Amino acid sequence: MYFLAGLTLVTIGWIIQFYKTVVLKDKSINPYFLVLYFIGVLFLVIGNLLAGDMVSFLLNLVSAFLPLLILLTIIRN
Repeated sequence: MYFLAGLTLVTIGWIIQFYKTVVLKDKSINPYFLVLYFIGVLFLVIGNLLAGDMVSFLLNLVSAFLPLLILLTIIRN
């Protein structure tokens, strides 16, 4: 369930970013994309932890915090 929820949120985030970039021709990063991506990957992290897959857990953990850092940078500016 965690994997499905996580991938769904990541996909919704990408759809939002795709629409903004391709349809609206806006090359900036949508904060909603970053939030959905971050939450989605956190669900993947929990799923990996519960499944005992430590390599994927660590990789997803790193990939969860990178968009969070970008979001914080956008908010500060």
